[in-house]
Amino acid sequence: MSYFINPVEEDRCVFLSYEGETPALELSTARYEANGVLNRRRWKRIVVDVTALRSVPTAAELFDFASGFSSGVSPETRVAIVVLPEQERHARVIETAARKRGVTLNSFLDPEQAIVWVKNSTAPQPANVGKREKAWS
Repeated sequence: MSYFINPVEEDRCVFLSYEGETPALELSTARYEANGVLNRRRWKRIVVDVTALRSVPTAAELFDFASGFSSGVSPETRVAIVVLPEQERHARVIETAARKRGVTLNSFLDPEQAIVWVKNSTAPQPANVGKREKAWS
């Protein structure tokens, strides 16, 4: 197994981490299992760490992975993804795509910052998420 799912009762948060070589199917399987833990416990926080993967996921793989959260978790769920510096640019695109699908997802280079953000349920949401600008005529 090249992924670990760690539910932490104290934080009401699921920590999902990957390591080694993880095929795309296993990425999806782990995400599905982690979503199941969130749903069973009725938690709304998950931190996903992809920094220990041997091969760096492509933008398309990260996009598919992140977009999978839109169908598997409630809209109130906060998803933090910890990425490597060379994935940061792709991660920003993924954040935007996930938000358009109603998922509150942010990417981080530092796992500690990801944990702080995901636990801070009162943090302000991105300005354009779920809002429509009023058309003035």
